[in-house]
Amino acid sequence: MKKKLLSLLLGLSIAVTLVGCGSSNSDSGTSTTEATDAATSDSSAAITGTYPEEKILIGVELYDPTESETLAMQEYFAKLSETYNVEFKYSEAIADADAEMKFVEDCAMAGCKGYFGYYNVTGAQLIQSVIDYEMYFYGYYDEASYEEFAGDPYYLGCVLAGGNEYDKGKALGDWVVANGYKNVVYANGGADFGVGQFVDRQQGFLDAIGDDVTVTTVGGFPGDQFFADQAAALSTEGLEAVVASFNGLDFWAQPIASAGLTDKVALATIGSVNETYLSAFENNSVSLLVSNNIDTYGFVIPIICNAVDGNANALKTEGKAPLLSTDFWIVNNADDCKKLYEVLSGEGVFTAEQLMTLSVSNNPQASLATLEELAKTGSISAVLSK
Repeated sequence: MKKKLLSLLLGLSIAVTLVGCGSSNSDSGTSTTEATDAATSDSSAAITGTYPEEKILIGVELYDPTESETLAMQEYFAKLSETYNVEFKYSEAIADADAEMKFVEDCAMAGCKGYFGYYNVTGAQLIQSVIDYEMYFYGYYDEASYEEFAGDPYYLGCVLAGGNEYDKGKALGDWVVANGYKNVVYANGGADFGVGQFVDRQQGFLDAIGDDVTVTTVGGFPGDQFFADQAAALSTEGLEAVVASFNGLDFWAQPIASAGLTDKVALATIGSVNETYLSAFENNSVSLLVSNNIDTYGFVIPIICNAVDGNANALKTEGKAPLLSTDFWIVNNADDCKKLYEVLSGEGVFTAEQLMTLSVSNNPQASLATLEELAKTGSISAVLSK
């Protein structure tokens, strides 16, 4: 019934969809960024803007469209869109299950062929809903949902940007223990709401610190309650460090400074290397960054394009979608941060030409092994050696 109703609605609204794809849609709570079909260099001129022949629209679910990693990802996608003929429909902030399901419906109505679950509130329900609309789903929630859908032709798996979320949280906890901190604040993001990645990060953090560290938890995302809890937490007597499970620089560095604690309270966070973090390392306002390799998100493009072209099985094993990861980066000094940033803001960790080797139309020998070998080049040691 859902598919039949969608077909009728699409027939009625096709004129609106065609006009609205490249503009903000305040009624639906979503926005779309249109790709640019322009050549980038002589070396890529032969493939620029020609693959796929027909533009593919991909929905991207976000938890905060203003967050620095999200913005960097969109910049990277725009760069890749100069080679790949793709366009992205980005969500506004997804706060709950209703908003998530509404965005899925919006994507289907807009004609999206693929859906990137960069964020996921409802887990398997999200994946099933995307598949029900016959859109290809790229992303990962947890092991159980992966096993449930790995064999579905509309499920494309994922290359995780930084690997296991538990291990990221554990890296934060290991840092606390290594520095001998006994009194810390932990910002747990969506853990209290049951959001998988934040639940796993928190568990890794708690397992690493054991029972010898006093932890004041600040839950949720920025808003009135978050800021009230943040102010109270920063007034904790004897506070030694703030540990943030998401983008601590944006939401904690200034409050720490305003409280006069910059020289007393260290900041560690999960985030992604960018110019702001480079400045923070240079002025000592951040001590540790557990960074996602955001260029890993670029794998979504050739994998979805393959699927739309009828070549989804090329990167699968016995019909099972791939699940790989690039290493997360542990950054604790300005020199390493500077080098990583130079690569990310320059040619990129994974260039459009490298990603094109995964596209069967360009490389008929593309396989899971091709994907595995390319993913390995995203390690911090490989990038620092460039």
